[in-house]
Amino acid sequence: TEHLAANIKAQHGYTSESRCFQDLLEMMADFNPEDRRKFLTFATGAPSLPIGGFGGLKPPLTVVKKEAPPLPQTPDQFMPSVMTCANYLKLPEYSTAEVLKKKVEFAMSEGQSAFLLS
Repeated sequence: TEHLAANIKAQHGYTSESRCFQDLLEMMADFNPEDRRKFLTFATGAPSLPIGGFGGLKPPLTVVKKEAPPLPQTPDQFMPSVMTCANYLKLPEYSTAEVLKKKVEFAMSEGQSAFLLS
């Protein structure tokens, strides 16, 4: 997780100490090679990292808080989204690490061929 924490930025509502950001880093540290490939394709549009790992990504992978939905909806009802051209992951502030894992894994597997303008 040290390489991840040193090379993935938390911004716009998240800090490096935010629980949800830390949960994401822990999830990523546990990825097997196939999950790593799926996550990279989802988040960056490429199935592998450049030389230097996450430190070689230009621009760096940046995780931002996805805007909270209007009540009575909760962030747990929404999926993460990305801007692959900017290596920008918009992550709702999920209530637990388990919800985050479920939503990110679903996005990784189902979002492989999706292209939407947002």
